[in-house]
Amino acid sequence: MKHSLRTYLSSSVKRKMITMVVIMLIFVVSIIDMVTYIVSFNFHLKDAQSNDAQKVQFMSENMDDAISYMGKLMDSISQDVELQTMLQASQQMSYEQRRQLEQVLLEKVMYSTDKFESVYLFNTEDFLVKLNYNPSGNPNIQDDVQSRLKKQRYDTVGRITWRVNNGVIYVERAIRQRDSLKMLGYITISLQDDYLKQRLQSETSRYSYVFDEKDNLLVSSSEDPKINAQDLLTRAKDKAVGVPTLLEVEPFGEMLFTTYVSDQANWRVVSLVPLKEISKGTELIGQWIIGIGLIGVLVGVVLTWLSTKHLIAPLHDLKKVMDQVETDEFDQKVDIKRRDEFGRLGRSFNRMMHKINYLISEVYQKELAQRESEYRALKAQINPHFLYNTLDTIRWLSMYGENKKIENVAVSLAHLLKSNLVDGKEMIPVQSELDYINAYLSIQKTRFENKIQISIHIEDSLKELYIPRFVLQPIVENSFVHGLENKIGTGHLSIIGVRDTQYVKLRVIDDGVGIEENKRRVLLQSNGEENPGSAKGTGNGLKNVHKRIQMLFGEPYGLTIVSTENSGTIIEIILPIVKYPGDSYPSEEKGELAGV
Repeated sequence: MKHSLRTYLSSSVKRKMITMVVIMLIFVVSIIDMVTYIVSFNFHLKDAQSNDAQKVQFMSENMDDAISYMGKLMDSISQDVELQTMLQASQQMSYEQRRQLEQVLLEKVMYSTDKFESVYLFNTEDFLVKLNYNPSGNPNIQDDVQSRLKKQRYDTVGRITWRVNNGVIYVERAIRQRDSLKMLGYITISLQDDYLKQRLQSETSRYSYVFDEKDNLLVSSSEDPKINAQDLLTRAKDKAVGVPTLLEVEPFGEMLFTTYVSDQANWRVVSLVPLKEISKGTELIGQWIIGIGLIGVLVGVVLTWLSTKHLIAPLHDLKKVMDQVETDEFDQKVDIKRRDEFGRLGRSFNRMMHKINYLISEVYQKELAQRESEYRALKAQINPHFLYNTLDTIRWLSMYGENKKIENVAVSLAHLLKSNLVDGKEMIPVQSELDYINAYLSIQKTRFENKIQISIHIEDSLKELYIPRFVLQPIVENSFVHGLENKIGTGHLSIIGVRDTQYVKLRVIDDGVGIEENKRRVLLQSNGEENPGSAKGTGNGLKNVHKRIQMLFGEPYGLTIVSTENSGTIIEIILPIVKYPGDSYPSEEKGELAGV
């Protein structure tokens, strides 16, 4: 019994102590925070309702002040004797008279230009004068005020009207003669965007809207597409004026809703304040309480942690071993001599690593053996193919009794075979490959005589580097057999070798008959049907070289083909820079692919 109790405590006391401390502290902090929030929120809500009613009334009074100011300004302009006199004679007004009229209008509004964007003056039939105060230089291009006179916009009695078009607020009035009340003209003033908005004096968190007596939205403090202004107006008509209430507004949730109607113009101001803004102070207090509580929880956890430190020592040991496993060091074991959960975890981990090491060893060795087998098969496909084509050339020469040429071909072939037998290494210097190429070209020159012109340009810095054996000869052979042999007239073959910072690039260029587009696209694709005995037409030589290079060095390397029918072919071989024969090539002694 005593032993069982000790085992239970050693395996779970840390969890129990930390959990108990955390739950107890969180419970106490939550109760304190909840009570404080409820009391503080109710206090802030009552205070906010009182202040909000005063602020909305003040915004309404500001609207009345703006209306009153614009009314006085319109009276000053429309009742001006000089302006009325000039409007009476405006039907046949000269350019100079228009300039005088513009000057008179400018003098009347010069002290209010900070509120305007543009001022338009019409007679009873046509446009006369426009004053532009828009600092951007693009005066209300979306409005048609200047295009033609629309008399229906103006009140025939001569009262001031307000309207909004494309977000621009216009103040308009008909001008009548002071004595006879005869219609003389019309005036329209477009206000700056922030003229009425400034009078809202709305905080960042407040959404304020002003509607005229015809329920048209004149100005708002925030253009939030989530708020439906007309819906707010409908709700405002059902609410008591000047009495803040809580209203559910999607997607903001509850908001403090207040409406007020101005005394002078009967404009309605609607104001919304998110409830979360009102509760910011309360939330701040709650955050402080939560913060203090979290510190208490942290202190409790630290004390519990220190008192049970020895319990988690095995976990640190296991973590160190797992970090080493993440760096691909799989031969790791953890030594935890415990009977609790950590001990069981350590033993399970050791069993798992043993299985992983077994699987890696088995699968990896099989993959290496398969890759090396494929590589040797590809390597064996090239030499018989070349030998077949060379013997075919000797047969062709013998048919015409060209004994001297047969001797040259046989000597060149013997040189190639002797080099191949004496030096069995896979990686050879570029210069050695060039010797093979020169021997092969000697055979082909004998065959084609003067029909094909050959040029070789290899940078000196390349000649001491190492490349795979017979990686260039099959490409040159392909250019002869499939490109130049069927060409009418003289052909040209160029072999170019260059080196940059990362690659060795060998290019074989011919101006032969080229390769068909469909055939070129699939020429380097492996279909598992390579035939080392094919003499010509299959493209196995190119395919084998390409696959052999990729098995040696990886997919970034290999062949690329650019060809146009009846124009020629460019085959580029991309290889890594190998300065020593042991770099990045299959090691036969170790039985593995070093570059794969």
